[in-house]
Amino acid sequence: MGKKKKRDAGATATAAATAGSESGPSGASPEPDATSDASPTAAAPEISLPPISSSPLSLVDLPAADLGAFFELCFPDKRLIELCHELKLHTPGYRLEALPPDQVARVLADEYLEAKDARLLLETAVREALRDPVLEGRELSAPELGQLIDLVVAGDPLQHLARIAWRSLLSSGEPERQMALEAIEEGVRALDAPAKQKKPPRKAPPPGQKEAEEAVKRAERAEREREAMKQQLAQARVEISSREQRLADQKVDLTQARAEVARLSAEVARLSAAGEGRALADARRYADEARALAEKLHVAEDAREQAEERIEELERRLQQAPQAARAPQASGEAELPGEDEAATFLVPVLTREFYDSIQRWDRRMQRAVFDKIHRLANDWRHGSLRALALEGVPGYYRIRVATDVRLIYRRDGNKLEILSLIDREDLDRYIRQARTRPA
Repeated sequence: MGKKKKRDAGATATAAATAGSESGPSGASPEPDATSDASPTAAAPEISLPPISSSPLSLVDLPAADLGAFFELCFPDKRLIELCHELKLHTPGYRLEALPPDQVARVLADEYLEAKDARLLLETAVREALRDPVLEGRELSAPELGQLIDLVVAGDPLQHLARIAWRSLLSSGEPERQMALEAIEEGVRALDAPAKQKKPPRKAPPPGQKEAEEAVKRAERAEREREAMKQQLAQARVEISSREQRLADQKVDLTQARAEVARLSAEVARLSAAGEGRALADARRYADEARALAEKLHVAEDAREQAEERIEELERRLQQAPQAARAPQASGEAELPGEDEAATFLVPVLTREFYDSIQRWDRRMQRAVFDKIHRLANDWRHGSLRALALEGVPGYYRIRVATDVRLIYRRDGNKLEILSLIDREDLDRYIRQARTRPA
């Protein structure tokens, strides 16, 4: 009985919507009120709601625009705004209450697709609003779902009731056939509703109403854009004011700096006029003397290096002379060095980098560098080598082969890794590259 009365109320609302929506409270018929007063106990079943369905709600499959339209169908305008407040959503430059419902629903749709934590709240709200999907317990095909849509949006509602009665008569069960009578009664109530309400004929809309509404919407949109532009203008004015303040402070600092420069210039002029300029002359003289001493030191170093080269050449000749004298008397088997000599010997390892580096030097320089390697392997502490560690590169050393030629090597236990033969001017660049090499 409760279901029937609920359908009665739905049919009355459908008939009222079919007849027109212009009648106000004064034009309504008192008969529906009398009917509701006559049956007060029938109001209780009308407010009873079906249980909330637990069927899946796959809203993520919908595009953002269609999902926003779905939310707009589910909720009234105020509920859309309430859901935005519950999710703490806002639109920069606009109030949610000033936006049209479709834009508010689109904001909820975007939040649903982007934020997973908002989906539970929105899905719960949809379930509370719709309760359950239509014909949940049946498997419906696409044509059947199309017929359901036609029942709502297409054709004559009274003819749809007649179609339902026809379908009920096709069933064999008594409850299903009873639904035919109920559908006919719903149609009769819908036919009698316009006569009971006695609504005045629907007036045609005044000319230009649609254009006026569009103009009002454009004006509201322009007003919102103007408010947004006003906010941007205010922010720009604040930014300009702060920049002007910084510019004024910089101008004050510049004025003070110029005054200080002028004062110092006057002080220098005064000291120069009072004879303090002699210190500058002494400084220039000392600088000239320092440069002259530096040039002399450089010449002396070159002379010392040439003398050392001469000494090394004489020592090499001295070492070769006895060997040449004893060569005819040498036996077929060479004498092996002693254990003490072998203990200090370092095995030279000539790298590919070394062979590549000696290609650009002449044979005289190549002979000299191999002599240095031989002496370095026999006694790396020899004073004539003057091995120096490279700054910032642990384990790397250099020795002088000629005036402007240096040999780079690295010691690793009893091994001597020969790395490169470079020009003295390229030493700084080689050190920078060696720092970036892996250990």
